[in-house]
Amino acid sequence: MSDNVMQHSFSAGELAPSLLSRTDLQKYRSGAATMRNFFVDYRSGASTRPGFEFIGYTADQSGNKVRLIPYQLSAEATFVIEFGWGYCRFITNGGYVLDNAFSVVAVTNTSPVQITATGHNYSVGQTIFVTGTGVPQLDGRYLNISNVVGDVLTLSDPTGIPVSGSGWPAPTATGTSQRVYTIGSPYTAADLPLLKFFQLGNVMTICHPAHPQTTLTATAYNNWAFATLTFGTSIGTPVPYTLGATAGGTSHFAYVVTAIDKDNQESLPSAVFYLDNVVNISATAGSLYIIWYPVTGAVSYNVYKAEASFAGPIPVGAAFGYVGSVDAPGQMFTDSNIQPDFSQTPPKVFNPFAGTNYPGCGCYFQQRAYYAGSYSFPTTFWASQPGVYTNFNSSDPIIDSDSIQGTLVSLQINAIKNMLPMPGGLILLTTAGAWQLSSGSGGMATTAAVTPTNATATPQAYQGGANDMPPIVINYDILYVQSKGSIVRDLTFNIYANIYTGADISIMSNHFFFDHTLTEWGWAEEHYKVVWCVRDDGILLALTYLKEQDMVAWSRHDTLGLFKSVCAVRESDHDAVYVVVQRQIGGRNVQMVERLAQRMFTYGSDSVFCVDAGVRSPQYYPSAKLTATNCTGPTQLIVDSPQWQPSSVGWVVRAGGGIANITGYISSTVVNATWIQDPYLIVKEQGAPIFVPQISGKWSTAKPATVFYGLDHLEGQTVSVVADGIVQAPMVVQNGKITLAYPASNVSAGLGYVCQLQTMYLDTGEPTIQGKRKTIPAVTIRARETRGVKAGRTWDRVTPVKQFNPSIQLGRPIPLMTTDAFFNLDPYYDPYGQLCMQVDDPVPATILGIIPEVVIGDTSGSPGKTAK
Repeated sequence: MSDNVMQHSFSAGELAPSLLSRTDLQKYRSGAATMRNFFVDYRSGASTRPGFEFIGYTADQSGNKVRLIPYQLSAEATFVIEFGWGYCRFITNGGYVLDNAFSVVAVTNTSPVQITATGHNYSVGQTIFVTGTGVPQLDGRYLNISNVVGDVLTLSDPTGIPVSGSGWPAPTATGTSQRVYTIGSPYTAADLPLLKFFQLGNVMTICHPAHPQTTLTATAYNNWAFATLTFGTSIGTPVPYTLGATAGGTSHFAYVVTAIDKDNQESLPSAVFYLDNVVNISATAGSLYIIWYPVTGAVSYNVYKAEASFAGPIPVGAAFGYVGSVDAPGQMFTDSNIQPDFSQTPPKVFNPFAGTNYPGCGCYFQQRAYYAGSYSFPTTFWASQPGVYTNFNSSDPIIDSDSIQGTLVSLQINAIKNMLPMPGGLILLTTAGAWQLSSGSGGMATTAAVTPTNATATPQAYQGGANDMPPIVINYDILYVQSKGSIVRDLTFNIYANIYTGADISIMSNHFFFDHTLTEWGWAEEHYKVVWCVRDDGILLALTYLKEQDMVAWSRHDTLGLFKSVCAVRESDHDAVYVVVQRQIGGRNVQMVERLAQRMFTYGSDSVFCVDAGVRSPQYYPSAKLTATNCTGPTQLIVDSPQWQPSSVGWVVRAGGGIANITGYISSTVVNATWIQDPYLIVKEQGAPIFVPQISGKWSTAKPATVFYGLDHLEGQTVSVVADGIVQAPMVVQNGKITLAYPASNVSAGLGYVCQLQTMYLDTGEPTIQGKRKTIPAVTIRARETRGVKAGRTWDRVTPVKQFNPSIQLGRPIPLMTTDAFFNLDPYYDPYGQLCMQVDDPVPATILGIIPEVVIGDTSGSPGKTAK
């Protein structure tokens, strides 16, 4: 007799083999022994990861380090910066930022191919993007310029191999070429791992302990510039013009003047105005006055005065106190015996970064720019004046608006690696632990400003310290990598202990980190709340993190290549994950930038993208609103501006979750069509359902074809293909294209990968069944939007699960199944009771849980005996 045992989720991710006996742990029952190219959906299922779309080659193909860094220009405009040795390029919404367009009026069919770009300003070695010529082998490609003769350009691919135009058709239209926008960078490949960056508005500040602080500023999509930060006041210093007083006395007076700009930034003090041998205005009624030249940008001036001297000239170095201010454009001050206030003095010049004292990290906190962790002073931090981020001047005596300087004092060196502003203060992550800089009043909700007189650095946690990877803030939690690079910890405020404390969140999956370190990571909150991490051996790890649900789940991901860099940046309603991948193509190592596809199945199987370095066939998004007269079967498709032509017959329209074939032309705004997949965006009234109109950009159309280009980067490689939701036999890319057996309008092709999910050793609770022989004659797999799953007791025995591979009408795609699939296993006894699930077709799967039917044997005899 069998018993059903349910594994409700995989929310613990892949657990370390050392935990195979820890059936006492709650997470044991929601963990997996293998989670390869699956990740934990924060709703607790295990989902196959989507594929990576090919964006382009990196500019540097010599094997040097390339790093991707996110940048946000506005809420809508975000970029990924490709940092390489001495250059930067910029990616937005899946494409490189391009420069001005030049007309392409001719294309040769020679080897190497040549194009004529009228009036271009290109030079050898630059990369251009060509489109619109009507030559399918050329359009939509990034190509390098290997030679320039007038308007004629000779082209190679971005790895330097000449492009052959042999057999190419003549152009059918005047196309365009645009240079990939590229700027020079002050950093070498060796510098890239230590770059730290923080941003205010459109200005990103970059820190590196071997370079002065540098800004990268964008004023347009194709207008970026680096600049070295200059520290100190930026407003000019007043210059004395004249002065006046009643002569004939024996008193001596001295003044200095500073200029104030609109940001309340104060200049350095002017040269001293000396008034010698004048009447003592403290005893005899009278006035003294000073006049200075105007200062550009000044809105007012402060005047400071020294104590009067009656026994000789004012000595050099005398103190000056505030006596008044003058609004611009006035440049004269009259003193009628005003007593100086020495609690307000002229600023003292201070540049903590003079010479080569360059900080290794920085951030903004409480309207100040903070820097820390230079090679010369690894435990020291510096903060600018409030609102004046390049001014580190101070006063004597010190006032609250002066710059701040401090050093962490402890029993060991605490080199500061990163800083993060948090509600309770500024968190300093060091090589030995975490510190909090605050006003000293304590508590999570501390709001008092940190000043030079109350700045208090308090140690928080001494658990391994942090390395140079920038930490990630998720709500109130900080994730960071320990100094040795092989343990990930979280840090959160403990209201009872009144300090930040944390835990090792990699311990349950510590086999991922033995003899390995993490090098880069990026947090993609939407849609799946995953931290994507690059390991030193080129494996990509995924951490699903949802603290409020106690979800900390690791998984591993591989591809036909090595992951080298990763970052995440907001794009529309989701966080896009970009990677640099080193692949071997045609016997050569090349580096590619790729983007993780969205895992959304608006059109079911037709929407899947489960290949790496992959491309999609073009889909056109007309600038028109679309309506349909019916929601099933024959219909008319109506647009509000002319879009249709007689040649539109045979094209495929995708709208509102439905797919329709155009069967007849009526007018430029109306065609007949037949739904081959009914839309789901409908309104159900009392009568027939009504199609929800689709606005411009929300529906597409495409022409079915058999030949698809755009795979030149995978020349000679065997690729996996899905055409209109139907998995095709693997194909070899030849001349940058593949040829299908029948026309299709939506094709994805790229490198395949295998997804594997294996359960832990089966346990039913106390009393344990560990060590007992057991068999699983059948299992129910609960899944959502799933196809192509194979299952078995071991990896070499997996076979297709029928319910996920159902029979379907020839030429129609197998739908994504949301169902419970019942599967019979071989009746074999062993002491483990594991189930292996595998997806090796380019289709998705989400396993919500499994329900094995378990038959327990005795403990005598040897494992491997067939059940009777």
